[in-house]
Formats: sequence, structure tokens, C-alpha cells
Amino acid sequence: MTAAVYLLAYGALVTWLAPPLLSRLTRGGLNPRLGAAAWLTAIVGVLVAWAVAVSLVVVNGLGGLPDSPVLVVCLELLGIPEQVATPGWPGLLLTIAAGVILTAAVSVKVGRGVRRFRDRSRDHAHAARMVGLPTERPDVFLLDAERPAAYCVLGRPNAIVVTTAAVQRLTAPQLNAVLAHEDAHIAGRHHQVLMFLRALAATLPHLPLFPRGAAAVGVLLEMCADDTAARRHGGRALVAGMLELAGPVQPAGLAVGATATAVRANRLLAPARRGSLRCHRLLAWTTIAVTAGAPVAISLICHH
Repeated sequence: MTAAVYLLAYGALVTWLAPPLLSRLTRGGLNPRLGAAAWLTAIVGVLVAWAVAVSLVVVNGLGGLPDSPVLVVCLELLGIPEQVATPGWPGLLLTIAAGVILTAAVSVKVGRGVRRFRDRSRDHAHAARMVGLPTERPDVFLLDAERPAAYCVLGRPNAIVVTTAAVQRLTAPQLNAVLAHEDAHIAGRHHQVLMFLRALAATLPHLPLFPRGAAAVGVLLEMCADDTAARRHGGRALVAGMLELAGPVQPAGLAVGATATAVRANRLLAPARRGSLRCHRLLAWTTIAVTAGAPVAISLICHH
């Protein structure tokens, strides 16, 4: 039971204290893959810690702990006085039921959110294939529109949408770089990651780790796709295409010019020095190790 208390405390601390620290670590996009991994480690770590804590309460509670001195100590750690720290079976069963119901409700709502985002994306991909004009590539479709745009949507199969205005304004190298950016989104399964994070943020909007994590990871995944496209077609061509296409995009899609365009353009045109990258990489790996290792250490310590 002590492990459950500490795991809940760990989850609370990471939920409220990690966002500003992770924002400072990842806002420059020095190592976007590691930055996204740091955010995801914190988010998954909190969810796993809470799930394990609830499981421990259920298992130990049903095992006959309402009168155990261990339970009294654990509740006193939360500030509950000794006079009420022994809840008895009714109170214990109520606590267990509340934890299980809350966990189930969050899980169901997140699952529904992911399914809603996925269905919207698939509908958009289907519409793009029905309305758009086919091109030389079977997954790229041309849409007649006055605003230049290019984005990808997850579907069966996936689709990359390019407007006629974008084709008119972009040069061949720029268009190739933009398409490589969208290919990187699909190959990296960025849609699936963001669907889960956005559903989680919509379910728990008042816990800062989840909405800020969803926004930060979205920008970092754009940077990951930028790096892949820049390696193939050059940073200048991608930046030029990015600036031409800067603007809003459909909610179901990921687009080269959708978010943080100035920051992304600057990091491509003025890359960081190797020394800065190495220091940042070390700091990011340390953050990931501490975030992931803390709940494991708590469980091991509390079981000895």
C-alpha cells in the first residue's frame, strides 16, 4: 500500500511540475525525437503509475487491509489523522470503487476520443480520394482550391492532399520537399501518437501535463518530419515551401506549414552546433531515465 501512495504522489508531481521543465528542454527543437520521447515518457509514466497504484489498492484492499497499520501509515502520509485513518470495510470498498470507476471512465473517454479522431481522419482521406484528382503517386491527390496547402490524413489507405494553388506557387524542389515532409508523418505514425495525446488532453484538460504535452509533441513531430525532408531535399527548399504554405489546416491532418513555422524555419537555416546537440542529448536522456526509473525505484523500495 505504501507503494501505491508514493506512485500517486509521483504522478501528481510529474503532472504539475514536469510541463515547465520539459517545455524549456524541448522548445528549441535541438533533438526533436528525444524531446518527443521525453514528453511521452512523462505522460505514459504518469498513466502507468496511476494504474499500478489503483491496482495495488484494489488487490491489497480486498486482501484484508482496512485494519492494517500499513494502511494507517499510508493514509497519514496523505495528511489524514489517525482517528480517521482506519476506514473500515465500507470506506475501503468505497475508495476502491471510486478508483476503479474513475480509471474506467477516463479509459473509455480516451478510447472514444481516439476513435472519433480516427474516423474523422478516415472520412477526410476517403473524401480526398473521391473529390481530388489523382496524380503520378497513388497516395497524392490534387484538390482545386485558391489557398495553397499540403497535408496528410490517416485513412484506408492514407492520403496526401495538395491544392492547385500550392502546385502553382511551389517550385519542383519545394514541392518534393513538402511531399517528403508528409511522407515522414505517415511513416513515423505521427497521426496515431497525436490522436492519443489529443484525446487524453480533451479528457483531462485541467491536468497541465496532458494538454501541454499534446501541443509540444505536435510541434516536435513537425520538426522530426522537417529533419527527414531536409536530409533528402535540403533545408532551404523545405523552408521556402513551408513559408508558402504557412497557415491553418484541417483538424484531421498534419501539414508542413501548420505550426511554429518561424521556429522550425530558423532551426533548419541555422543548425545548432555539435557541442550544443551533445549536451542537450545527454540532458534529454537523463530526463527520460529519471522519469522512467522513478516509479520502478519506488516499487522496488516499497517491496523491501
